[in-house]
Amino acid sequence: MLTTRRGLACLAFLVPAAALSGFAVVMARKIVKRGPKDYRRAELTDDGRRVRIDLDDYTKAPGDFGVFDPATEKYTRVGEVTLINEDQKYVERRIDPLGSAPGRLGPIVDWTPDVFFEPSAVGGRFEEVDVPTAYGAAPAWLFEAENTDVWVIHIHGSWTDRSIMFRDVHAFSSLGFTSLVPTFRSDPEVSPPQAESSHLGQTEWRDVESAVSYAVARGARRIILSGWSMGGTIALLTAERSAHRDRIAGVVLVGPVTSWRKTITAGAVRAGVPAIGAGLVMCLLQAPPFARMLGLEEPIDFDALEWVDVPNRVAVPTLVLHSYTDQEVPWEISAAFQRANPDTVTLIPVPEAHHTQEWNASPCTFSNELTAWVSKTILAEQG
Repeated sequence: MLTTRRGLACLAFLVPAAALSGFAVVMARKIVKRGPKDYRRAELTDDGRRVRIDLDDYTKAPGDFGVFDPATEKYTRVGEVTLINEDQKYVERRIDPLGSAPGRLGPIVDWTPDVFFEPSAVGGRFEEVDVPTAYGAAPAWLFEAENTDVWVIHIHGSWTDRSIMFRDVHAFSSLGFTSLVPTFRSDPEVSPPQAESSHLGQTEWRDVESAVSYAVARGARRIILSGWSMGGTIALLTAERSAHRDRIAGVVLVGPVTSWRKTITAGAVRAGVPAIGAGLVMCLLQAPPFARMLGLEEPIDFDALEWVDVPNRVAVPTLVLHSYTDQEVPWEISAAFQRANPDTVTLIPVPEAHHTQEWNASPCTFSNELTAWVSKTILAEQG
């Protein structure tokens, strides 16, 4: 009887332990591997003036967004929510501008925060350029401007692509700076193909350093690094490690990952998993054998990717634009980041928005806050 009880006790321990281990493996893969597209059902309504799409927290969010139809490979911009049907689980949004609806749409689409879709839609002169890197050519968009002394390097996050940064280029456009939107090694566009796994910024920063070198070689005297989500991690690493640190005048971060430990822990909590589960995830990503199994060039060094628990690590003026309602990278992490770097970091809350969708919620507010800070902090003090 005692043996049976011990066996049941062991089983009671092993079952949740096995479940946690399984969660850790799945979550580790999800963090560093590109996942499948999250398609939604959609169709045109109201004689092509509106799009009806599956209802969820993202598709009903206020602001301007885009839908991509994989059948036609075309994008459509949508704006105002005109109807929410909670019973049948769909939302209708106005097509923007009116009269720009495609001939057909659906039955499935990909929901995207990108609303420009092509570099020509952002405005101004642009060209496709190749940035030399250690592994070959990395394509980038160069948006030319009158001011060639100040360049902005726009750095996207993990498992998105450079087009997601058109919103950032648009926000900076009134300042008249030259903009460069690079790719990095985990992007499918680079040639020859490189990393199949994200290194959370740990290796990708080297490709952004190549973009910085490209800018300096073409006359950039001051550089602003603007990173969204994991692009924030990359921007912070580049600002610290770049051979051109003296040219980096400032950093702009949107919904940034400034502590991968805290971000992963928050994700575990959101999934209803004990904190120990997040710890297991990080242990796996730090272990060389498991890192190799995931296709990582090197294990993740979480100490190197930590700016919250290291006081005064940020040395350059830094702006953080972040929504209180970001669930993927909680606002509290950015608040702690600012408290750890009070002399260099300015944190500005923006309207309610999902992760890195602060611009979508209010383009005017986003752009005004950004340009005001740059004008006051970088141009006035260093101009």
